[in-house]
Parts: sequence; C-alpha cells; structure tokens
Amino acid sequence: SAALGVQRSQVQILSARFAFFDFLSNDFLDVPFLCTLFRINRMPRKPKPYYRKAQKRWVCTIDGERITLGPDREAACEKFYELMLDRSSVQAHITTLYEVSQVYLDWILDNRAKGTYVHRKYYLEQFIKHVGRTLKIADLKKHQMTKWTNRDSWNSTTRNDAIKAVQRMLNWAVDEGYISDNPIARIKKPKRLNREIVYTTSQWAQIKKHANGTLAPFLDFLWMTGCRPKEARILESRHVHDDLIIYPPDESKGEKDARVIFMTTKAKAIVGPLLEMYPSGVLFRNSQGNPWTKDSIKDRLTRIRDKVGFRVIAYGARHSYATNALIKSVDIVSLATLMGHRDTRMIASVYAHLSKNTDFLRAQANKAERPDALQSFKTRPEC
Repeated sequence: SAALGVQRSQVQILSARFAFFDFLSNDFLDVPFLCTLFRINRMPRKPKPYYRKAQKRWVCTIDGERITLGPDREAACEKFYELMLDRSSVQAHITTLYEVSQVYLDWILDNRAKGTYVHRKYYLEQFIKHVGRTLKIADLKKHQMTKWTNRDSWNSTTRNDAIKAVQRMLNWAVDEGYISDNPIARIKKPKRLNREIVYTTSQWAQIKKHANGTLAPFLDFLWMTGCRPKEARILESRHVHDDLIIYPPDESKGEKDARVIFMTTKAKAIVGPLLEMYPSGVLFRNSQGNPWTKDSIKDRLTRIRDKVGFRVIAYGARHSYATNALIKSVDIVSLATLMGHRDTRMIASVYAHLSKNTDFLRAQANKAERPDALQSFKTRPEC
C-alpha cells in the first residue's frame, strides 16, 4: 500500500506538469502575460509616435519621458525623428521656462549683486506671466518674444533689456547643462536709445534752474565728479575718506576692483554738510528724507525736460564731464581712471563727444593749419 501511494503521488505530479504545459500551448495566453508571470525582462519597445485621442495630439516616449509632438501627424513625425537624432534636445521638450527661471533666479541671488537679481527678476516675472508656466523651452518662438515686448509703455531700450534677460537665462541653462540649445539665441533686439548726451554750460544752467530742493546738489555732484548716477545714489559716510570716495569691489561695477572717486574742493563742499546730517545711511536724499531712486530721479528730470525743451538724463552729466576733460587736454589714461574704467576703450568710443563741439574742432583745425606744423611735416624724413 505504501508503494502504491508513492506511485499515485508521482502520477499526480506528472499529470500536473502535463496540464501546465498544455495550458501554455493555448492560443489565448500571450507572451506579455508570460513575461509578467515569470518576471522575464522583455526587450524595450522601440520609441515611436502614437496618437492620444483624449488630448487630440501625437506624443512619444523617449528615455522614459513623454513628449508632446503636436496635432499634425507629419509635423509630429518630423519632430520625433529630430529628437531621436539628437537625444540631448529632449530635455528642452520636457522642461518648462518657469522651472528654469526659478533655478536661474536662485543662482543669481547667490552669485550676483542684489541689483542684478532685482533687475532679472522683474523681467522674468513679466515674461512668465505672458507665456504661462507650462510652456516648454523648445516651444518658445521668436514671435512670442516680439509680442511680449511690443508694449506702448516700453521704449526700445526697455525691450532690449527684456529680451536680453531671457537670453541670458537660457544661455545660463545651456552652460549648466540643463538644455542643449538656446531657441532665441539669434533673435534681433531693438536698438537701445542713444544715451550719449552732452550738455553745454548754458544748457546745464537751464537744467539747474529747474532742479529745486535736494535734487540740485545731487546733479552738481554728478557734474563735478563725473561719477555714475548709481554711485552717487548709494554714497554713504563710510565711503568718504577726506577727498576720496572709495567703494569696495563688491559695491563697484563689475565687482572686481575698488572704485575710487576723486573729489574737488567744490565736490567736498557738497558732501560735507551731508556727512553731518546723515552719519549713517546714504547721503543724497529727497525732500522727504528718503534715498533717491532711479525712478524718482527719472521722473524729476522728465519734468525738467518738459520745461527746457531738450532731453535731460542723469548720465548726461557724466558724458559732459568726459568731453570737457578731453577738451581741456586731460590725457585719456588719467580720464579713464577718474571715471572708473579699466582701460581707455570706453573713453575713446563712447565719451569722446568732441564731434559735437564745433568751436573746439574749429580751433583744432586752425591749430593743424599753422605754418610751423606744415614746415615740420615737410621736413620729416622719408620712410
């Protein structure tokens, strides 16, 4: 009976095996089910576009990321093959402009000056508000940039700054490896307004006539030192050292070298009373005791412009300082140092407004035509 029991159990095992293999041979059992049942690794499917009826558009999945290709079949296939040829461009199709802007602004906050962060944040917030938070980087088109910047309240300089802010964000994303290409790298930016304005002595007198209150010493300081308007706006008592104003590198333009401003006797006379009034904090303030801002100065100068009949900007005082110094034969190397430039290129290309001073050029022409100058030229040895 024991032997019979063993034989019976062996028969049952064999019957179960035959039944299982017979089950596998049935047509209704497909390969995917078997792979799932036995946890067999299948060969990965080859990526290809497929249509999603719910979204009414073509999509594909590459490297585990679903990418929208669009509603048109031919355009979707063309886009798919471009992605397959350049897998590095996939990231731009799955990353939104909003996501990159947040990472970029965090980096700016940690690695750049506060003013740079505020400037970039303003334009990027306006940009994201226009295109939306879901727009992918690869879907950004030049016409969208044009439509965003085409505002009546923005002049060509503001539009230039706005496009440049987005360009720099995307260039940064390329450098950091987030994307492989900047879709608006070659977009044409509007020309910036000409800021190279020089005032004559009579024009400056007209400006000063309408510069009432605390604006007058601020403008006088710009005229006498040739400093940048921002340098005057952030001036504090800790920067003043007798007749020198010294900004540490982290407060200077470019954040590389200290900026030194040399004050004349008249400039010191302006700063002296302010040091007594404001031992801490900025020195130049408006009538309400608040620091001058870029916008508040612009508003005041705009009102003066309406009265004098010509364009009035704070940088005009700096340009005039450079031009007057050149006319008075201050050498270009010294002038570059006085104005806070690392070399003479800016002086030669931007601040040399001598072409607008006809009296000076007329005197130079007469000087060049002197007989002694001609004689010196004639007796020069041949090369």
